[in-house]
Amino acid sequence: MLSVLMLGPLLVELASQLRTSVASVGQLAGAIAIAWAVTAPLAGPLSDIHGRRRLLLTGLMLMGLGVLASGFAWNYSSLLACRLFTGVGAAMIPPNCFAAVADIFPLERRGKAIGWLVSSAGISAALGVAMVAFLLSTGGWRLPFYATGAISLVVWALLWVWFPQSQRQPGRSLSFISHYREVGSNATIWYLLGANGLLQMAFIGVFSYLAANLIQTYGLTAGETVLPLALAGLGVIAGGFIGGRIAGHHRRLAFLAIASLICGLLAVLVFSVQVSPWLTVVLAFGVGSMATISWAVLPMLLMELASSSRTTATGMFATSNQIGVFGGAWIGGAVLALGGFPMVGFFCLGAAVAGSLVVVLKVRDPVRSVEGMAMGESGTS
Repeated sequence: MLSVLMLGPLLVELASQLRTSVASVGQLAGAIAIAWAVTAPLAGPLSDIHGRRRLLLTGLMLMGLGVLASGFAWNYSSLLACRLFTGVGAAMIPPNCFAAVADIFPLERRGKAIGWLVSSAGISAALGVAMVAFLLSTGGWRLPFYATGAISLVVWALLWVWFPQSQRQPGRSLSFISHYREVGSNATIWYLLGANGLLQMAFIGVFSYLAANLIQTYGLTAGETVLPLALAGLGVIAGGFIGGRIAGHHRRLAFLAIASLICGLLAVLVFSVQVSPWLTVVLAFGVGSMATISWAVLPMLLMELASSSRTTATGMFATSNQIGVFGGAWIGGAVLALGGFPMVGFFCLGAAVAGSLVVVLKVRDPVRSVEGMAMGESGTS
């Protein structure tokens, strides 16, 4: 997560050093999203066939090296190339993490486990982004890349020791293409992926430009954004905790739709209400907590639908995430250039409303559908 979000506090400084605009530097988040979106669906079936460990370790190594190399970039093009390389590695990580949790935990405990996983990723939005802002203020824009890359490689070493040796998954008899057929034949999965991409746009649109908004609207320095960004990022941890409890609830889709609408409304206020930076932070906290509920609920639904092709499904989920990241960063940057920060808020509102409508109108809960069929059969007999 930090490999994507770390650009937020760096936007203004990178724009100055690379002699370009904040909106142009924001497109670097789109670069990692493109590489991520292409790689994730290819890595998913390989994990379903050969196991989680090999793909997870490979991805983390490539991502760590890509982030580390970004600190040595000498111009915009070289930094763009490093971000693309980072995206290739990062794409292999979340699908394998979600699938490993689904392999280990039974259905009744899986939602809470996924919630903890999402909350742990939220640490990057809270402490990680704040760390980037602090390192920027003390050592320049290269230092955050060096530190984050080094930490990634340390995590790789720990996983090498602690992650279980891979066992082939129950779907190993399926071919590479058959995993796609199993997942792609279910229309509900496609609606879930579309909704996820839209909701991710709303989240990334806010958190990609939050630091720049604090700096340019309220005159804060990069160092002064450390605490505000950390507090805003705590919303992601809270959202993961809430989402983990909702993921197994029988009305989870209704809760998700309502949370998405609230997220969009708060996004407008983040960029439109210019009373104080602390009010902006409180509103951003709300965006993070409402947006990340979907990070627990939607993977849970996908893995219930995907049967033996869990990582294929979560790989496609990662692709939809990165389409959202690209849209949030690229379209957000475009509307920022055209209409300023308030337009970014309205863009995020539109994406959140669209995602909520897809959930309400097109998605049927697989568990409730199965329970309804079972009750119907029982009544008939």
